[in-house]
Amino acid sequence: MKHAFFLTTAVALTLPAFAGAHELRYRLVVADSEAPQISVLDVGADTDPMTFEIASPARVHLGPDGRHAWAVQGEAGVVQVLDTGLIEEDHGDHSALILEAPALLPGSATGERPVHFNMDDDTVAIFWDGSGTATLHENATAASGDLSAHATIDTGKPHHGVAVPVGDHMLITLPPEGEGLPDALAVVGADGAEMSRVDCLNLHGEGKAGGFIAFGCQDGVAIFDTSQTPPTGRFVAYPDDAPEGGMVRLLLSPRDTLALVGNFGTDHLTIFDPSAESGDFTFVASPVPGMAFALNDSGMEGFSILSDGRLVHFSALTGRILGEATGIVGPYAMERGVIRPMMDVTGDRVAISDPAAGQVVLVDTDTLEVVDRIDVGNAPRSLLILAAEAEHIH
Repeated sequence: MKHAFFLTTAVALTLPAFAGAHELRYRLVVADSEAPQISVLDVGADTDPMTFEIASPARVHLGPDGRHAWAVQGEAGVVQVLDTGLIEEDHGDHSALILEAPALLPGSATGERPVHFNMDDDTVAIFWDGSGTATLHENATAASGDLSAHATIDTGKPHHGVAVPVGDHMLITLPPEGEGLPDALAVVGADGAEMSRVDCLNLHGEGKAGGFIAFGCQDGVAIFDTSQTPPTGRFVAYPDDAPEGGMVRLLLSPRDTLALVGNFGTDHLTIFDPSAESGDFTFVASPVPGMAFALNDSGMEGFSILSDGRLVHFSALTGRILGEATGIVGPYAMERGVIRPMMDVTGDRVAISDPAAGQVVLVDTDTLEVVDRIDVGNAPRSLLILAAEAEHIH
């Protein structure tokens, strides 16, 4: 693999460059996997968590502005937006991230089984599996509590699909002829008219790196170059030395690099370069199946929580193992239906939900030591961790 990963532009509300010299305070946004609620708590504060009742258990996703969390509730067919209270404040010669009171905004988007959430700089796309439609929402409008869609694209048939906004275009799955996962992606214009397509058997999982968007397929990856108008797509097959029986099913989006990191089956990670003709794939074996993984703020390092409860720290550029710690959570079975941990990373903290224990575990990114085990109750799963400068807490 040729590790020619170059830096790209940072996104909104990432930690300021000077934040490393300041003490950070952390806020957790935690969605329960069984109860219809989201809890917001400030780590180390004497205040009680704020709990917001929603329609059904949710997955939470941080929106384009880095401030608003989108709660996608598949069971209830509802999407709501939470103002996390993380605000960028202008201090004249510099800006600072501060924490103010969170709030569940009025308004919601409704439909049949929303699942996949994707975004560009100012637009969010929700794919509704139950109807096979994708809706587009302006982030600024949603931040005011209005989640009405400014555009809807109908693929013609319910399926487990995905839509990714790209300026005036969209990448969207095409429904399969029978049951199962989609087998192709189309580039469509604002009117929904198809402009091109790329085959992608059993498509699942997507990620962005620089101007590239990639999707996991059974026998390779579909890669789109968004620097072109309209975006151009190509298919890149897995190399001959790829682990047998694996495929990419989840991809992470780095902020500052072109290294896309994905799972490959349950017992490997893969790192590849979407700008390279062959993908320049690297495969990294895991001693036991991985449950979740996440990247740090830059995307240059990653963390994976394994089914035996250990945490692995790795280079997201080369796959080299940088460290590991055991006993972070208890062991989990990998059978379908088991509610397993999820994770997020920011600053110098890894946050890992532990549904079986009703906790969120905080780990130091450098030492891999457990900093705190926070009792949340119920079965916490989907979560976000946000950081602000301690001296600017409001």
